[in-house]
Amino acid sequence: MGIILAFILFSTIFQIAFLLEIPNLAFVLEALFCILILRLAFTKKAEIKLILSTVKHFFFHHKIICSIIFVCWVYLFFLATIIPPSNWDSMTYNLSRVLLFQQENSLLLDNVTTPRQAMFVMGSDILTHAFLRFYSDYGVGLFSFLAYVSIALGTYALSRNFASVNISLLTAIIIMGMPELCFQATSTKNDIFTGAAAIFCLQVAYRFLQVLNIQDLSLLILGASFGASAKTTFLVFLLPFSLCLLYLIFKKYKVLDLLNLLRTNWLYFIILIFPSLIMSQFWLFFHNVVTQNDATGLTQNNFVKPTRMKGMFANLVRYLFQSFHLFPFDYIAKGRLNINIDNYLENLYQLIFEPYFGNTKMGYANGKPYGFSIRLFPHEDYSWYGIGGFFLVFPSLVISLIKGNDFLRATSVSLISFMLIVCYLVLWTPWNNRYFNLFFTASGVCIAFLLTLIINLKRNSVIKKSMLWLFLFILISSCILNSSKPLGGLSITEFFKPNIWVKTNFGQDRLYHVNNYYNDDRVTIFKTLVPDNSKVALIGGDNSWIYHFYLTNPKVKFEPITLSEFKDNYATYDYLFCLDVQCDLSDLNTFYEILWSSSNESRKLGKIISLSHN
Repeated sequence: MGIILAFILFSTIFQIAFLLEIPNLAFVLEALFCILILRLAFTKKAEIKLILSTVKHFFFHHKIICSIIFVCWVYLFFLATIIPPSNWDSMTYNLSRVLLFQQENSLLLDNVTTPRQAMFVMGSDILTHAFLRFYSDYGVGLFSFLAYVSIALGTYALSRNFASVNISLLTAIIIMGMPELCFQATSTKNDIFTGAAAIFCLQVAYRFLQVLNIQDLSLLILGASFGASAKTTFLVFLLPFSLCLLYLIFKKYKVLDLLNLLRTNWLYFIILIFPSLIMSQFWLFFHNVVTQNDATGLTQNNFVKPTRMKGMFANLVRYLFQSFHLFPFDYIAKGRLNINIDNYLENLYQLIFEPYFGNTKMGYANGKPYGFSIRLFPHEDYSWYGIGGFFLVFPSLVISLIKGNDFLRATSVSLISFMLIVCYLVLWTPWNNRYFNLFFTASGVCIAFLLTLIINLKRNSVIKKSMLWLFLFILISSCILNSSKPLGGLSITEFFKPNIWVKTNFGQDRLYHVNNYYNDDRVTIFKTLVPDNSKVALIGGDNSWIYHFYLTNPKVKFEPITLSEFKDNYATYDYLFCLDVQCDLSDLNTFYEILWSSSNESRKLGKIISLSHN
């Protein structure tokens, strides 16, 4: 829980500083809170020693398992903090928007290359300002890694209320070894924060239902606010979760007791109002409505289109097919034995369901609907949640709904509702896997309940040990075979050939991914040709990788605009940078010089143009 509270604190500080247009205020606030936290820690030395002693005892009691987990976590930590980021969405908006905030000293952006930079919620994206304010991206993946750790520890903590130490530990390993979760742990996308926030809310809700207290109620408000600020899809979970929780609260406590709690602790809510309002992003939604007539930006980007119930069931079936994920065994079978399980699944879908569902609820690319395909691959954009995700999550939610107590039923209803609402609202695309991080990771407590029933029924430790080593193997495989940051490949003789550490010179080549993406050195060329303090008109596409240009040129003033806007105001710029688009300047009424242009070998278009106003 402390990890999520740290996220909430940093996110609130950064948002306040930028909303006041005084980004450096963050340093003062961070220093103040560090002093307060250190002072508090000093007064609680005995408690901290007891915690450390408990952790030490736990580690030595499970030393082999904990040693394997520790090694995996250390490796994931280095991947997240040293290897340069490469996530496609981050290059276009998750990280890029933070650099835009820094250039404009504001969170309310007017000039962007894609509406996502200005309109999407930013509660987790803004965390990377901690590193990007120094115009260095070493460490930007730290927060995703910490969210991953929070998910693992939160799963164990919540499971202990329903299962033994050993089963809770096994459950945590099942969750932390889910391939997609491992891949997100070293990335810079925001989906992993929704899972961490959901587990935080479940943990706090459980405690509040045990003892009526203002602290947990306050934490619940903060956790829900952070989850909603991290990604809009969290609201899809928050709605059914809130309804179920309210039912349990009114079932457990008298209304008078609740009112008395609020009346005697009104100061808590006065203090909570400010950070909760900041985290809620209401100010962003208001700005979006005023400027774009769209509160969230989702409608404008064609992500959300409610349809008939047929569309919901069509997507549910598609996701069930995709979630049949046997990593790493399917990946090994495909790479070494030429057995492609994906093709069998896809053919089965096309035979049984394609004639009925057709293109219902399909996303579109270039004006045409996607064709349903299953291309499971160890990459955060295409992977799913592994053996545990398919064979344990779905049954555990059903069993919890049937045999669980009120809290387990509420958790099951909340997660199943989340799944169905996402199927109903969001158009299908091949990379919707990331939306279900919350669904799979927050189901840990239900898995623990299911495993308790199975193992107690069989009374056989062989099942438990077999599962333990199976999921430890999956965890290790997920750490090693991540195709965007691989340690090794499937070849025994050339295992280290795809090694990301060698390819990036142990993280020193910060432009490795962008140079591969464009197949040229345009980032380096731009920095060489365009001097500091220049004003550059940036004309880019909706999916342009602008991140590295902002990162490597902090003293260059970029202004994303359209070609027509540039032609109307060309005299105010020193340079024109066309990125991924064709710039027709035949009717430009001034002298200009093309300093660089993309070649036939380049994968994307590009031009750097110097403007003369003599």
